[in-house]
Amino acid sequence: MKTRTNRYIMTVNKGNDLEEHALIRFRKMISFLNLHVDQKFYVKCHGRFGKNNPNAYKYKTGDLRRPWSECRLEDAPRLDVYLQPYKNKKMAS
Repeated sequence: MKTRTNRYIMTVNKGNDLEEHALIRFRKMISFLNLHVDQKFYVKCHGRFGKNNPNAYKYKTGDLRRPWSECRLEDAPRLDVYLQPYKNKKMAS
């Protein structure tokens, strides 16, 4: 059973210096890679709530279920990191 996309790289817990440093290094590595390859990539971070998040009230509606799919990075205790390819847009001449 597949639980994640192939583009998922890691989860970063905010406040964990080692994991935050790994994210910074990963972004720099992708920037360097993009200088030398034709297919360009970018690092996408999605905020994830987690259990008992004090910022969850900002996103709740009248429904008891979670109607949101992600939260802002500043409200999230965890960040899911994905590697996304840039979509090549052909310019019309």
